[in-house]
Amino acid sequence: METSSPRTGRDREPENDGDTGTGTDTARQWSPPVWLRVPAMALAMAALMGGLGYAVYRWAASGLPMEPLPGSPWPYLGAWAALTFLAGLLLQWATHGVDYDGRWALIGVPAFAGIRLSLAYRPDPTLLYAYGLTALAVAAAGIALWRLRRTAARPR
Repeated sequence: METSSPRTGRDREPENDGDTGTGTDTARQWSPPVWLRVPAMALAMAALMGGLGYAVYRWAASGLPMEPLPGSPWPYLGAWAALTFLAGLLLQWATHGVDYDGRWALIGVPAFAGIRLSLAYRPDPTLLYAYGLTALAVAAAGIALWRLRRTAARPR
């Protein structure tokens, strides 16, 4: 018959093996740096809007609520993807340090509406870029003024 003896500290198994997540030894989760995360999120939103725009174009080919016009949709989808990417970067800059959960709806809804309208009426793509970039420039100026006033009003 074997005798059982208490285990010493050397041969004892660790109490926390990392599977349960309890204890003092918690693993840090990796998060990409801000300079990589911000463009990636804007790019993901632009890709989502481009994919939804193409789905709308294909859905219009079935003759449901929107009749497709002849011609390629890619100049319009590319324009809206580029504008959505820039709007996403602008949105990330504007809401940095502000706790707001519905920020992506601020560009998702207008971008989707713009895609629908531009695929339905097919304006000149240069006008689409001109008006879109003008709107983004005005928004950037407004955000810059807002951030300037916000930092000036912050107590030191």
